[in-house]
Amino acid sequence: MMDGCWLFGAGKKGRDWLKRFREFGVIPTGFLDNSKSLHGSMCEGVMIHNPNKIKLCQVEQIFITCKEEAGIYKQLQDLGFPEHKIVYGDHNILNHLLYYLAKKNMPAIPARENCDEQAKERILFDLQNGMVLGGVESWSYELAKTIAGMGYQGLYLTTDAAQQLVKDDTFPAYTFLYQQMENDGDKIKACVQKISENLPCTIICNFPQFIFWSACIAKRLYPNQVRVVAVEHSDDPLYYEAYSLWQRDIDRYMVISLRMEQKLIAYGVDKNKICRLSWKVPCRERLERSWYKEGTYLQIGYAGRVTIRPKRADLFPALAMKKKEKNIVFKMNIVGTGDYYERLKQRVKEEKLQEYIVCIGYIDRKEISSFWTRQDIMFSCSEWEGHSISQSEAMAEGVVPVITDVSGAEDDIIDGYNGFVVDVGDIESLAERIRYLYHNKEKIEQMGKNAHDMIYSRQKHMNQTDFWRKLMDDIWK
Repeated sequence: MMDGCWLFGAGKKGRDWLKRFREFGVIPTGFLDNSKSLHGSMCEGVMIHNPNKIKLCQVEQIFITCKEEAGIYKQLQDLGFPEHKIVYGDHNILNHLLYYLAKKNMPAIPARENCDEQAKERILFDLQNGMVLGGVESWSYELAKTIAGMGYQGLYLTTDAAQQLVKDDTFPAYTFLYQQMENDGDKIKACVQKISENLPCTIICNFPQFIFWSACIAKRLYPNQVRVVAVEHSDDPLYYEAYSLWQRDIDRYMVISLRMEQKLIAYGVDKNKICRLSWKVPCRERLERSWYKEGTYLQIGYAGRVTIRPKRADLFPALAMKKKEKNIVFKMNIVGTGDYYERLKQRVKEEKLQEYIVCIGYIDRKEISSFWTRQDIMFSCSEWEGHSISQSEAMAEGVVPVITDVSGAEDDIIDGYNGFVVDVGDIESLAERIRYLYHNKEKIEQMGKNAHDMIYSRQKHMNQTDFWRKLMDDIWK
């Protein structure tokens, strides 16, 4: 039994969560539910209680397992329960459940014996979302080349979450067949087992999901054999919630924007564990290219995952319509794939935007620089980012960014000098900034040069090998 653990909501969602808890050998103390007719009855062998009586019971954690999360959260606060005792959201519930199990040392996963503590550690890369075309994955492949050049062995840990579109052979890849596994426990056990076969190791965690959780559990099983580096790639609250909860197991936090560093500290993370990570992107000292000229199409580029969350690819047609209404002669060139890609192509046809939106799809990483050289403006409608590598790659090629105010924007862009930043969701302002550049073509060239100079000056003395050698030395002391 998980002492003092309660599930609020004994409906279908609550029963589903009870099943998942039991798969890990955890039985909650009881259910809470607002339905008076259920009070005193049993749900799958667990008693259902009146929420008003919970104040008389031992409570370590209350997990909200019903759809009305906001209302139940307020109800529990009104009953006097502090925020840290209330957990809601599927990801956060699983995060806390696994953390509880890790405190118990995961007895179902035997510790590996006879580890060679003198062996040179390997570097394992967390590619939870598959080997796809994305900023995180592209950064991981480039880092792998740096790591390999330092003499390390490595391994990509990936999953069958998506079709493997990118094949990087710097290190071998091991794919977890999650879709064939019956439950979450099997995913954790499989991953911890694979980590145990590669000791000693440093795990570069890119996502707050199963590979990350497994890395932290492995760290508890093999404290002298495992190091965990958690990279905050996104401003998504899921990262902060997961990374702050497991901070005792994380050796170093890598942040890619000032905003992220400030938020992690606000979540209670030790500032001494945080270090800033800068993108290294191809950037020539001398910028040689041409920009939009009157009488030609204004080329507006996007490169990244084509998804609704967090990229808001569903807004691309609306942005195109706004530009069309402003009498801009343009092409929106979309590079990348994702779960919204086919729907976007369909909408382009339905809304008769084929003349304006070109869905290019996947291109090889080697072609990214030349793609940006052909663009005048880089746009992004994202709701949140970490620090977009696509943004930096575009600016390095003299492309003017016109983006929403997400994490990483303020690190690269001085509004009106080398790009424009507008409020998240403000498509009208995005279109208006693009209209301004369209009618002031000399600004595109000047701002494009300023964008290039910002990136070049930042990284001309950057040495990734020295950075990672020092990091490895520090965490393995």
